[in-house]
Amino acid sequence: MTDRPFAKALVYLIFTLSGFCALVYEVLWSKHLSLTFGTTIYAVSIVTATFMGGIALGSYLIGRYADQKKNLLTIYAVLELGIALSALFFAPALMAIQTFYVFLVQSFGGTGFANALHIFFSAILLLPAAVYMGGTFPIMCRFFARQKSGGQIGRLYAMNTLGAMAGAFCAGFYLIPTFGLSTTGWLTITANMLIAITALILSRSLGKAEATADVSMSKRHSLPQLATDNKVLLLSISAVGFFSLAYEILWTRVFLLFLGNTTYAFALMLSAYLIGIAIGGALYARNVHPQLNERSIFIVLASLMGVSILVTVPFYDQLAYLFQFAHEASGERWWHLSTLSFLIVFTVMGLPTIFSGALLPAAVAIVDPGKTRTGEGVGLVVFCNTTGAVLGSLVAGFTLIPAFGLLNSFRLLAIANILLAIFISYRLTTQRSKAFVPILLVVTLVAIFLPAQWDQSLMNSGVYIYAPKYASMGGLNKILAAEKIIEVIEGVDTTVAVHENLDGTNRFFTVNGKTDGSTGRDAATQILVGHLPMLLHQSPQDVLVIGLGTGMTLKGLSSHPTKNITCVEISPGVVEASSYFDDANGFALCDAKVNLVINDGRNLLLTEQQSYDVIISEPSNPWQSGNSNLFTAEFYELAASRLNSGGILCQWIGLYDIEPGNLKIACNTFLRTFEHVLAFKAGSDLILLGGNTPLQFNYSALQERINHPQISQVLREIEIESAGDLIAKHYLYDRSALLDFAQGAGLNTDDMPILEYSAKYNLGEHTLGEFQATNMQNLLAAQKNIILPIINLGATRWQVAENLRELGIGYSKSGRSDTASHFMRKAQSLEPGKTSPAYN
Repeated sequence: MTDRPFAKALVYLIFTLSGFCALVYEVLWSKHLSLTFGTTIYAVSIVTATFMGGIALGSYLIGRYADQKKNLLTIYAVLELGIALSALFFAPALMAIQTFYVFLVQSFGGTGFANALHIFFSAILLLPAAVYMGGTFPIMCRFFARQKSGGQIGRLYAMNTLGAMAGAFCAGFYLIPTFGLSTTGWLTITANMLIAITALILSRSLGKAEATADVSMSKRHSLPQLATDNKVLLLSISAVGFFSLAYEILWTRVFLLFLGNTTYAFALMLSAYLIGIAIGGALYARNVHPQLNERSIFIVLASLMGVSILVTVPFYDQLAYLFQFAHEASGERWWHLSTLSFLIVFTVMGLPTIFSGALLPAAVAIVDPGKTRTGEGVGLVVFCNTTGAVLGSLVAGFTLIPAFGLLNSFRLLAIANILLAIFISYRLTTQRSKAFVPILLVVTLVAIFLPAQWDQSLMNSGVYIYAPKYASMGGLNKILAAEKIIEVIEGVDTTVAVHENLDGTNRFFTVNGKTDGSTGRDAATQILVGHLPMLLHQSPQDVLVIGLGTGMTLKGLSSHPTKNITCVEISPGVVEASSYFDDANGFALCDAKVNLVINDGRNLLLTEQQSYDVIISEPSNPWQSGNSNLFTAEFYELAASRLNSGGILCQWIGLYDIEPGNLKIACNTFLRTFEHVLAFKAGSDLILLGGNTPLQFNYSALQERINHPQISQVLREIEIESAGDLIAKHYLYDRSALLDFAQGAGLNTDDMPILEYSAKYNLGEHTLGEFQATNMQNLLAAQKNIILPIINLGATRWQVAENLRELGIGYSKSGRSDTASHFMRKAQSLEPGKTSPAYN
């Protein structure tokens, strides 16, 4: 090409922007697909593997094609246009595919069949764009080709990856929270079109790449075979890709314990990973020179990649102190905290990812395809590297972590990484270059026999949510010393830890560091969430519970007039941990009526034909990724469509870590779907009941159900002995008052997932009770002097009076003496001659 500086800089710019768009698309499409196929680790892995597989295929196929063409910028423009068109048709294609997918799953069923459909439809949706994306890199490398292209390829690799890093960061931290999914998609499509137009314009003015006859398909058989002649190297770069993505999967699992299971955390980790790769490519490009021994450099980089992991991984538990410091030093200011967190993450990932980023251009330099076969050489290297990366991500997530745990998985991979370097040194270099092999062997042996163990209390301390508590109560060590960990379950999707106070009074479990259930104060909420909708439904025969937790929500549910109770839980680790709460949940999973399903709750409702009388949704907080899909308007519409006539949906919302404005959004979103709503309070929680028919307290039937021996036994544990206790202690108001509370609030939708991006508010002293107090104060302020939705207080005057007294006693226990007096006077008016009992 011509060496005009401005034109060259412009080509670099559009290639960097191309990387930006590619990562925005990946984030967007992953979110869209999760709404159809679910957020289980299997569903997410299928999407990631399909996307990366398409990039690998595109690199290989289009790389070979690039060497036969002259005006490569025209081809590049066509590829970018293809990406934009694929993105343009993604949403309508997904809508059509979802309908077909649901029909097939409902018709033929089976988890295996559903996964096969997921793979097939993901390929249809993702492969075209991914193939085009994969082809852009070898095209651009061929365009800038020189006889020795390692440095130039490193520069292009760095620029494209830097753009990808910016795309990942901006998508997670700005674009989607600000504009939503659809608008972000349109903006990215527009950017892609501008890239294509710019490339097309430049193709008319820039010199054409040299294309010679000896690379035509008819002559290719007479040329050296790049794949055959470089088998060891290509195997090695595949292994490098394997290790790189495996490390990323393990790092993700580690940092989720310190950053939380949020969209921001994923964006931050991916950005740190990609910037390390970009720096590696840039450093290689800057330092390459004609006398450089690329083979030795490749071996050294591969060695250092493994050694850097091996040396640092035993100290990952100490990251708890660093993140605690970040919270305190930032003053819980969001961008300060995000910056400090990024620096901590990059400190851990930096060296290994830099080495990894330098290895790919080094591999291309060793293959040395020459100027006229650069596309083929680059495409082959990228294909092998990316294929290895796909395998690495799958093996790490599905095999290594469940079998060996996080720490030992890191150590096994690092040791294998070093052994790879030793293997390469014997196959690719001279004897003189093998001098460092004994050192690597010593390091490996020391690593194998040196004991290493993380402090699981620190690993599962959940500093991202509990840092203010630790700071206000004497620090990490003091708080953690008051409890012990019974077991840590490092499963394929989450890290679940079962904790207990030293005095044995409270047992609780954490998911990725955050408490998600206990036998302590939140036990009442767990029980009430299950029994409230069951008590208000006349005959709840078919019941769905979304989220297992401790299993306490299931406790006693089968004593209601039920036939089937389906409990859907996304995490096998939570299911395993629930056995530690069998005494508290009454061995609920052993109940013959209870059927446990491992799946995404939303996906189950989408793909199952079953309808229910009661649906109980108690996922963790809406700011957590995956769980956020269960708090949108579209989810409530889906759930409502699965309710039988007279059915009830029960939704739990914690008041302690949701900003007051976002609580109104959560309530308004619920109100949008259900015409009939009742609101209840339970400690630091809000419970909403929604239905398609009027919701009322049938007092006599309610009392009769509460008097059932098994139900009564469970409710007495949370100090409910009568219908009066239930109403007085927990009922807030009906839909009209809740509408006043949520007046002016927006909606949380799939397209604009406001609540998913609300984690930035869960900082500082807000979570020490301020949110809870403010939210409860605002909820109570919406109360009016309204008539309770009570029917059937009794068949006789005497029964009505007795039940009114019971209500009065309940309100008296709740500290609401004025309301208690009102009901006592009502009872007295019905039986003037009878003295009401003392109730103060």
